[in-house]
Amino acid sequence: MRTKIAGEYPEAEFLRYSAQVIYVADFSERTKAVRKVEVHETIPECPDKAGHSMDCFQLSNPQSLPIDFHIFSDHQFVDDEGKDIEHCECCFFPVSSAEGQIWIGFLEIKDCKVKNIVQYKEKTKEQIISTVHSFREKGILHSCRIYGIISFPRKKKVAFDQTIFDDITEYKRLYKEERIHFFATNEVVVKDEALLKIIR
Repeated sequence: MRTKIAGEYPEAEFLRYSAQVIYVADFSERTKAVRKVEVHETIPECPDKAGHSMDCFQLSNPQSLPIDFHIFSDHQFVDDEGKDIEHCECCFFPVSSAEGQIWIGFLEIKDCKVKNIVQYKEKTKEQIISTVHSFREKGILHSCRIYGIISFPRKKKVAFDQTIFDDITEYKRLYKEERIHFFATNEVVVKDEALLKIIR
């Protein structure tokens, strides 16, 4: 997967982690874009300098599998006219030689106040779908399970499906139309090279 992405996006940079817990945080809002999306093996400190932990998306990795992360640059995805295409924050996937049997997760983090979640419910889905479309058009995604993960880390309840999705029929419709398994959660577990599990 890494080779395919780098072949289509030569400027792509990758981070590899095998910790049992991996944290992804979006610092854009709280630092006025001085810092952006970062991946950590320990919970990072919130930049408010008050000693608080940052609100993060958590990837539990009990088998310590090596996981590659690719944080998308602001101008990585463009249309035929050179205009930026909306996209999610990053993707991540297990390091594996078993092509066709792995998964890839596309992550969108909204570090907003809980009361503002509803106003982003459509945009978060669109950003993931747009990014997956870009990867598919480049021939990067081939026979792998695709997860679209929407995280609102300031909402402490781990799963918040009803905030983002109307009902189970919307999940089914999105999967039928886009072939993306959507999760609305702040934590997932890496089961193995072929499967992610949502924490509820």
